[in-house]
Amino acid sequence: MKNLILLLLIQTSSLAFANGGVVDENYFKKTGNIRLLQKADISLLKEDLKIKIVSDTTFIEVTYLLKNNGNTQSVYYGFPVDMYKGDWRDDEYVSVLDFDIWTNDIPAKYSYWRVNDAYESKQYYKQINEYSIEKIDRQWYALKLDFEKETTQTLTIKYAVQNYRSDYYYGFGFIPTPSERRFVYDLFPSSSWADGIVKDFSVTMDLSDLKKHQCNYEIEGLEELEDKNANGIYTLKIKNFDLKKRSYLAVIYKNHRRVIAGILKKEYELFPISSISSSAENAEYLIDNDPNTVWKGKEGDWIKIKLPKVFISFKDQEGKTHNKIIYPMGIGFLNGDYSSKENFDIAGTVKEMLFQINGATITDSDFEEAVINTIKLKNACFLPHFDTTSIYEHLVTPFGEHFWSCIEGYGKDANAIRLMDKINQEYFHTFYIQIKKSDKENNEVALSDLYIFRYKKGYGTRLPY
Repeated sequence: MKNLILLLLIQTSSLAFANGGVVDENYFKKTGNIRLLQKADISLLKEDLKIKIVSDTTFIEVTYLLKNNGNTQSVYYGFPVDMYKGDWRDDEYVSVLDFDIWTNDIPAKYSYWRVNDAYESKQYYKQINEYSIEKIDRQWYALKLDFEKETTQTLTIKYAVQNYRSDYYYGFGFIPTPSERRFVYDLFPSSSWADGIVKDFSVTMDLSDLKKHQCNYEIEGLEELEDKNANGIYTLKIKNFDLKKRSYLAVIYKNHRRVIAGILKKEYELFPISSISSSAENAEYLIDNDPNTVWKGKEGDWIKIKLPKVFISFKDQEGKTHNKIIYPMGIGFLNGDYSSKENFDIAGTVKEMLFQINGATITDSDFEEAVINTIKLKNACFLPHFDTTSIYEHLVTPFGEHFWSCIEGYGKDANAIRLMDKINQEYFHTFYIQIKKSDKENNEVALSDLYIFRYKKGYGTRLPY
């Protein structure tokens, strides 16, 4: 038997798979020099690629039909996966969530090894407009294919990956600033097989989850992909596809609503409310946690919320027990009439509001160059999957930072200064909201619910407030 080793030479600065795989789009321009050291007379007759993106995870299934045009031989084939080291990240970047291989529908064994600090790569961080040198680890998944003379084999690979992300969480932020998500599938490696032509090439890319959650996705590469049924599922079938000329498929999208909803559910719980009143009727509808009951007002109307004094007990290093005031950290609104899609489309939403805590006017940081706030009151939306389990995806807030941070950094009156001087002495007892601007000419607005958040036990306990 003739042993032919196919060596993959890789010059990449990203997460990458050989023959079909994931590439971190930030570095895609430096990827692609993946070649066979010794040419093998094996043709790629067919490639069937299936991609499905669900939130931040991509599921890939790809099947190849390979033909040996020469004598009996064994082919060693490798899938390299490059990933950033996660030393400094709060949530380590995990590349491969699962990896399985079948040859002729039979599960195949593969080898795995990891090379730490395989190389260094320059990474650009948009939030701070700086470059950083990152160390990259490389993982290898490798297998051997035994070919008899002039025979064919089917090779199927299934795996899942976490898409590229670089979320930013300001130290005193109420909500994070999520980065765009990027998934890039590298087609070029297969061009080294025989003449680099796939006789039958098909792609099914399921982006229905992104469409459902209004993730504003963009597709690059493979312009022939069509969403024939307008359901977010794109397909392509083509003969004699040249892998040397068409080397990648990319999806860039936003997933900020689910990211922020996840943070709210993970780190926060609802702060108790003593009472609520307003200049318009049905103020109680704002805190009944029922989107079908809607508070309706107009420009100039006000809402007043009374909060109780809440304490938490803790022990110092000497074991003595102390009580500490617990403060609300942020507020979110169901901005609009969420009783139905039809009502949402015609009702007014709040564009601007006056917000006071204990008489101190609070402002956001929009006038600063480094904008922390990523969701504004005007960005209300009614997603097609709206239900009680997805409410947090619809919330909007005028404050991306914690209340205390807004008071400290942007308070404009003497009340704000006095409030800052009384941390752990004066509690937040009154929220006052006045509607300043509607998005409708009739000046009317609708608010379905409001939610005031505090840290869950164990989160934010080291803060002075």
